[in-house]
Amino acid sequence: MDTQNKNTCKQCGNCCREGGPALHVEDLEIIRSGQGPDLVHIVTLRRGEHAYDQVTNSFAPLKEELLKLKGSQGTWTCTFYSNEAAMCTIYEHRPSECRALNCRAPEELYEVYTHERISRRDLIPQGHPLLELIDEHERQCPAEEIARLATPATTGDAEAAERLAHMVRYDDEIRKLVPEKSGMDPEGMDFFFGRPVRTLLRQFATAVNIEKGGKMVFRKIPKGQ
Repeated sequence: MDTQNKNTCKQCGNCCREGGPALHVEDLEIIRSGQGPDLVHIVTLRRGEHAYDQVTNSFAPLKEELLKLKGSQGTWTCTFYSNEAAMCTIYEHRPSECRALNCRAPEELYEVYTHERISRRDLIPQGHPLLELIDEHERQCPAEEIARLATPATTGDAEAAERLAHMVRYDDEIRKLVPEKSGMDPEGMDFFFGRPVRTLLRQFATAVNIEKGGKMVFRKIPKGQ
């Protein structure tokens, strides 16, 4: 195989189906230009929540928050990948990880994988009123505590269940109120507040159910569901 063929994308889409890229300092220009991803296309993975690490091929708690392009239609497939056309719809303005990725030589991606990742504060102007609300959401719904309480809440620990119920309700309400009061697109809430608490609980096979009278209970999700 000659060098040109080795470095040419096969356009198989496998990389795009495995998940959108994390975003780095090099991506700030394309985001701010309006030609690449917008905030509604970005999801924040918060410090302490479990996430898949492509390099180590494992799930582990994040030591710091990172931003990724969202998946589409409930899958990890990058929101900008078109299955019909078998191509990236923002190819000329794709993020740096996508530019570095060569499935025949993944070492190039490893070099940039953890390099200067960006966080919400790199994209939200200093003094923006939502920054205080983001900080309060972090205090009320810390990802580390969600992970710690998920299993106890399903096995009879009333205190854990009560604490989790508070977090679910707070998180649900803030995602509803911010778009109502500000006119922001509800799709942008995953950027401002990360993935919903209900979604994070499903990582630990924990489902949220509402019983008669409005009581919130937590159940283990059977394997395979």
